[in-house]
Amino acid sequence: QSSLPSLTSEPNSIMLAPVGDHYTMMDFATAHFREAQSMLGWKGMSAEKRMSGENKSAADLVQHTTVPIQGSLLPYSDSELNELATKNFVTVMRFMGDQPKLKNQNEVECIYEILQLCKEKEILHDEVYCQVIKQVTHNPKQESLLRGWLLLNLLTGYFLPSNILMPYATKFLQQASSDPSSTHYDIAKICQSNLRKNVMYGGRRHLPFPVEMEALLKGRGARRLVIFTPGGMEFLTRIKTFTVAREILQEICEQMGAGEQEEIREFALFAIRRAKKMVRPIRSEEYLHDYLLEDNLVTMSLRRVTWKTPLHFENNIYTDVHYGQMLWDYLNGRMLLGYSKEVEMQVSILAMLQHWAKTTEQHSAAPSREELKEYTPKPLQSCISPQALQNQIGLLLRSRQPLQPKDAKIQFIEHMIKLPLFGYNSYLVERVSDETIPVPCFFGVNKEQLIAVDGDAQICCVIPLKELQKMRTLRPVSDGGLPGIELNYGSAASPKTLWLELSQAKEMYHTIGVILSQTEFQH
Repeated sequence: QSSLPSLTSEPNSIMLAPVGDHYTMMDFATAHFREAQSMLGWKGMSAEKRMSGENKSAADLVQHTTVPIQGSLLPYSDSELNELATKNFVTVMRFMGDQPKLKNQNEVECIYEILQLCKEKEILHDEVYCQVIKQVTHNPKQESLLRGWLLLNLLTGYFLPSNILMPYATKFLQQASSDPSSTHYDIAKICQSNLRKNVMYGGRRHLPFPVEMEALLKGRGARRLVIFTPGGMEFLTRIKTFTVAREILQEICEQMGAGEQEEIREFALFAIRRAKKMVRPIRSEEYLHDYLLEDNLVTMSLRRVTWKTPLHFENNIYTDVHYGQMLWDYLNGRMLLGYSKEVEMQVSILAMLQHWAKTTEQHSAAPSREELKEYTPKPLQSCISPQALQNQIGLLLRSRQPLQPKDAKIQFIEHMIKLPLFGYNSYLVERVSDETIPVPCFFGVNKEQLIAVDGDAQICCVIPLKELQKMRTLRPVSDGGLPGIELNYGSAASPKTLWLELSQAKEMYHTIGVILSQTEFQH
C-alpha cells in the first residue's frame, strides 16, 4: 500500500551562494574538525603566532594526504561512527589510487561501499564530504584528482551536506569552477548543478547500477535515450547521471515550439515496462535514472496529461505529437463511447480525416475495408457495418475536397476537442464500491475532476479534485484479482470513500498525483 504522494517539492532553506572570503573549507576545519583545537593550540597563542601558524596547520587539515587518517575528521561521541569514518577514508584512498585495493576489489565496489555508507548513515554525510574535498585539494596526482572529483560528482547528486557544511561546500565548488583552464573545471560545474538539484528535488533515490558506474569511470557521463510518443514519433536525447524529467520535457517541448513553462508543465514522461505491464508517470522533479533498469526493459514515452493551454499548430512536430496521442486514445476507445447513428457519422468523418492525414499519394483513392477497420475505434468495430461506413465515406468524398495531411490532422484534433471525454486521462474500471455506478465503466481524470462514465457515455459520478483528501493503492484481494485505488474525498463534516478495481491502478494513482502537483505549482 502507498499513501498520497507529496504534492510539492519545497527547496530547503540552505545557503547555496555564499560570497566574499568567508566560508572556506579552512574556516570550516578550524571551527569543526576534531583535531583543529589540539593541533593549533590557539587559546594561549598571541595574535601574531596565531596568524603565522594557524593557517598552515588548518590548511593541512583540508589538503590531500597519502597517509590514512587515524580518526574521523569531525568529532563523534559514538565509537562506531568514528570507526566507520576512518575505514571510509581508506576506501576513498583506494578508489582514488592513493592506497592499494584489497584482493579482488575493484573501483565500482569502492564507490558502492562509500555511497552505501552515506545511504545508511546520514550523520556521516558531512564527514564523507570533508574527506573527499580534502583529497581533491592540492592533489599532485592527476588521475587521483579526477577520481576524487568523480566521487564528489556522485556525492553532490545523491546526498546533501548539513546546513552547517553546505555554505562551505558550495564555496569550495564555486572556487573550483572559477578557472576554466583547470582540469576539473567542467566536473566542478556539474557538481554545483547536482547540489542545486539535490536541494530542489531531493537527490536520486536508487544507487547506480554497475553498468552506469563503469561508464562513468570510462568518462562516459551521458547515455542515449529515446523518448517515444503514442503516435510513433521518437525523440532522441542524452541524459546524464542526475538528469531530471523537467530538463527533458523542456528540451522536447522546445523542439515542438511549446516553450512556455505553463504549457511544458502539462506534459509528463511515462516509464513503461512491458514485461510486467507497468506504466508509471514520472514527476517533473524526479531523476530519470531512478526508473531506468539495468536490463534496458524500461522505455520512456511522452504524453500530455492536462489541456489548459490553448493548442496551436504552427509547428509540425507539435501537430504530429498531439494528433498521434489523440488518435491512439480515439482508436482504443477512450474518446468516443456508445453507439448511435450520430456516432456512426462522427466515425465516418474521423475515418476520412485519418485517411487524408496520410501522405498525399496514399489518400487520393477511397479507403479500403481493411483501412476503414483500422480507422474505427476498437469497441465500435462490431457495431458499425463496414459497408455502411464505406457508403458514408463515399458520400463525404464526393462532397468535399481532400485536405493536405497537416490540415487533416488539425481538423481531426478539432473534432476530438469537441468530444465529452476530451482532456481526460481515462481508465477502464472493472469494479466499484458504489453500486449505483454500472461496471465496467471508464473513470477519467483531468485538471479539475474525476468522473465515472458508463458505456453510453453518460457521466454517473463526479469528484472535484479539490475535494480529494487522500488516496492509496490497494493490493488484489485474491490471487489473480485486480489491484485497486481507495479515494477519500468530501469535507470533514461529510467524508466519503470510494474504491475501484482496475488493472491500471498504479498508473491512475500516479497520474492523479502528477496532475495534483501541476495544479499546486500553477496556484
